[in-house]
Amino acid sequence: MHKVLLVDDESWVVESLKDLVDWERHGFEVVGQAYKGADALTLMKALKPDVVFTDIRMPEMNGLELIQRGRSLDHPVQFVVVSGYAEFAYAQKAIAYGAVAYCLKPFDETEITGVLAKLDKLLTAARPAPASALLYYLEEPSDANRLRLLAELDGKGFGDWRADGLVPVVAVGAGDLPMPGAKAARLKTGASKTAYLLPAARADELASAWREPVPLGLSGIGVGGPVRDLSEIRAGIDAADALAHQFFVTRECGVYAAQPFRQDELNRLMADMSRAIAAQSAGAVQAAFKGIVELFAVRSLSVLHAFQVYNMTVAFLFKLGQTEETLYSYEQLIQSYRDVFDMLSALEALVARDLTPVADPQLPESKNRNFNGILQYVTQHFREELSLQSLSEQFYMNPSYISQLFRKEVGETLTGYVARLRIEHARELLGGGELTMQEIAERIGYQDYFYFTRLFKKMTGKTPTQYRSERQ
Repeated sequence: MHKVLLVDDESWVVESLKDLVDWERHGFEVVGQAYKGADALTLMKALKPDVVFTDIRMPEMNGLELIQRGRSLDHPVQFVVVSGYAEFAYAQKAIAYGAVAYCLKPFDETEITGVLAKLDKLLTAARPAPASALLYYLEEPSDANRLRLLAELDGKGFGDWRADGLVPVVAVGAGDLPMPGAKAARLKTGASKTAYLLPAARADELASAWREPVPLGLSGIGVGGPVRDLSEIRAGIDAADALAHQFFVTRECGVYAAQPFRQDELNRLMADMSRAIAAQSAGAVQAAFKGIVELFAVRSLSVLHAFQVYNMTVAFLFKLGQTEETLYSYEQLIQSYRDVFDMLSALEALVARDLTPVADPQLPESKNRNFNGILQYVTQHFREELSLQSLSEQFYMNPSYISQLFRKEVGETLTGYVARLRIEHARELLGGGELTMQEIAERIGYQDYFYFTRLFKKMTGKTPTQYRSERQ
């Protein structure tokens, strides 16, 4: 039920509005009533109503001032102004102050029920579904959401988790993690990915049980370190997510926990790679790749390092005038290559080819027509997984040449073009209000909720939730 507070300096007006409609039938509950603006503000802090029906003309604190002060509270409130004055100036001020409706006395039942229907749609769209509440609170940081997140976690029966710690776990695949006798918070973060928060005291025991055998349908399980503060949870989930994708390196389904990696050695090898590519020394490039392959072979690097190697190498090639695609996430690597060794083999072949560049092909009319076909295909299939390699195989064109054509004809990379189309489509879906954020992310082609929200904010300046709330 949506909670309602009724405010008017005349008690009979409050009672008549209270008795006018069947509030519960429309999904609302009258939780309080006040006859002064100051009293109403006190009740708003205590009862946290979703909607306040308020008169404009009241002594001491009028309805417009109540709206202004109510907007500063730590929970969102929708206001409906009721008045006996059918003056445009009042209505204009009420709407300017943020009221969603302006109703005249005496009340008309049809008008009030219409307002309730509008409010129900607005509040339902803004309220996260129970299953996604934790995601919402993590993704929309605010003092109010911090309190809600604390309440959610305290309500899970974790005990003194601030002292004992919670362990973030991420499972990749269609299966679910068995939690026999353990309290856990479950967050669905992608079509085939689920994050969990569970008491640190049970983490080692459960991780051991998941190892033999790995639960059916799962490719990887990442077990993060204990967190004891709300500010650590999101980073903890991200770390567990990377560990869960370690199967890309090991080529084995399994349970993966944090371990020391040989970052310094990789840094030295990537510095060697940079110098080798700049000098166009094929032998030095091969030596650098050999060292990197050996580090991955002994499992001394992670999927994040694979992502680093790929994008840094592409950046080195860019300095030579090559325009290969950079990637936005390590999940794109996993979708593009069987494993890290497949990626390294393809990357080494790419560097070898670009170290002996051929003259750029001319763009005769027929080639431009071919690119138009590629562009049309990408525009129609932007929700699907697309890569330069897949386009190359479909249209029988050099992937590097396709990349150059995108920059020349469209002014951006293939990845950037697809991302822009997806975010534009996400804007349209957010305006409808019927789909959850997770459903929208999946419909536009992103399986990771957090990645979608980060990219959306990067490209629009707002989170998806903020964007939707401004358009309701």
